[in-house]
Amino acid sequence: MRYSRTIQKIAFFSFGLFFISTEVLARAGGGGGGGSSSGGGGGWSGGGSYDYDGGGSGGSIDANPIHIVLIVIAVFAFYYLKNRGNFSSFFNNEQSNMPNKAMPEGLDTKKIQLSFMGIQDAWQKKELKSVRRWISDGVYQRFNAQFAMMNKLQQTNYLSNIKINAIKLANTQTDGKYQTADVAIFFTMDDEFISDKYKSFNQKYKGESAMEYWTFIKKSEAHTQKNLYDNNNCPNCGAPFDVDMGEISRCSSCGTLTNNASYDWVLSEITQENDYTGNNENYEGLRELTQGDDLFSIQRIQDIASNVFMQTMEVLSGADNKKLSRFADEATTQHILQLKKQWGSFVFDRLYLNTVDIDNYQIDEERLHILFSMKATYQRVQAGEKLSLIDSEMVSERFYMVLSKNKNALQTTQKETVYSHECTSCGAPYTDTTNEVCPYCQAPVLDFNKNWVLTAFKTA
Repeated sequence: MRYSRTIQKIAFFSFGLFFISTEVLARAGGGGGGGSSSGGGGGWSGGGSYDYDGGGSGGSIDANPIHIVLIVIAVFAFYYLKNRGNFSSFFNNEQSNMPNKAMPEGLDTKKIQLSFMGIQDAWQKKELKSVRRWISDGVYQRFNAQFAMMNKLQQTNYLSNIKINAIKLANTQTDGKYQTADVAIFFTMDDEFISDKYKSFNQKYKGESAMEYWTFIKKSEAHTQKNLYDNNNCPNCGAPFDVDMGEISRCSSCGTLTNNASYDWVLSEITQENDYTGNNENYEGLRELTQGDDLFSIQRIQDIASNVFMQTMEVLSGADNKKLSRFADEATTQHILQLKKQWGSFVFDRLYLNTVDIDNYQIDEERLHILFSMKATYQRVQAGEKLSLIDSEMVSERFYMVLSKNKNALQTTQKETVYSHECTSCGAPYTDTTNEVCPYCQAPVLDFNKNWVLTAFKTA
């Protein structure tokens, strides 16, 4: 009789796990992978009202769900009986199998713990001022764009009982003049997604076990040993940071960019376990073309691409069209605005950029063009008295975009600025995106000689 009750518990647990595993959980950086693949051209799908409490719709499953459930039950039954009811060995199997590697110089578990816990706190507060000094511009834009969308739906994602179970170095590589380090973080947490206006929106997950890869970047030849994580002082002049650094992480006393990889390891990417490939492609031809620019690296150009993508998606979901004038040429701007008109009014319930990959590159007489392939997971809704679904489930879709820059500019190091928020010539912040020139030095806002310009954008 006791044995029957044990199997019954396993069955219920496995059945619940099956459905939970198809979700895309909220948490900072996005959770899971689930969702269906979207077809051509970005046309809308679905319909119906958004009216459920917890759970939600999962990803599309091609196999027979009953067969999958039975397989899951069998696997968990085996682990349960073998380990006398202890499931931790199942969840920690990958953790125990990952070898222990020494962290690169200047990066340690304390910094990683501070960054992980700091990001979770910033995520649920929807406020990045406490972490801005050590996150890349692309990471900042990913979070800031999601906060703007969450605020439209009066959403907050509360995270609690956060526990880091293990931190392990997964991969390191040389990337131009930089080093990158991929760190696997194993953790558990409770995840509660709340909307003050749309009560049926609310979801709760208890004891979520997960692993994410956090990518940090640092200048290889940097000799200074600074710490951006557990102090609140400028790494250059020592002055206390401003309370709110906002879009631009410059010290107000000396003008240095604080999230500069010349000072310390900077968080440049958060990748979910399902999306991580550990890609070690060399892109030697691309590196050779850009060898004169000390600021170029694959990780940094991908960071710029993610920044551009998230700002473009903001515009498509209702943000001011003028934002595009900071980084897109006229033809691409008009194409994006045509897409915006075609797709109509909507709000992203969730929007996660899963992957950013260099698909190809091409050079002509004047410019280098880099083609990026982006995978994003999202769900779109229409807000009103009651929320209506545009996508009946989480959708995963492929996007393509091209960033271009003049060849001559690739042979000299440019002034380091916050992409699309500062003048690439003088570093002054842009306050009016309608200006075609910087109000301080009169340099053009879009300049193929100074920065990367978006010259193509399309859905798969």
